[in-house]
Amino acid sequence: SGPFRAKPAYGTTVEVTVYLAPDAGGRGIGTLLYKALFEALAGEDVHRALAGIVTPNEASVRLHERFGFRYVGTYREVGRKFGRYWDVAWYEKDL
Repeated sequence: SGPFRAKPAYGTTVEVTVYLAPDAGGRGIGTLLYKALFEALAGEDVHRALAGIVTPNEASVRLHERFGFRYVGTYREVGRKFGRYWDVAWYEKDL
């Protein structure tokens, strides 16, 4: 996890993510990582977690929804990788 934004008003909001190697999916590793992350965050002064998912990515959407995230909106073409622009769907979770 990391700060959502630098301004003090956002101090209790974090952005969370896990990254897996392309061949590591489907084995529960993301679930284990998020379990550990949310256990660590339970002792912190945080109120909300946000996650950005480059779309399409159904596996990531399922992972986040399993942890109680809900979809709140999509920013169009704000991510750039592999030589092109991608939409990023945003999800939030109460902590």
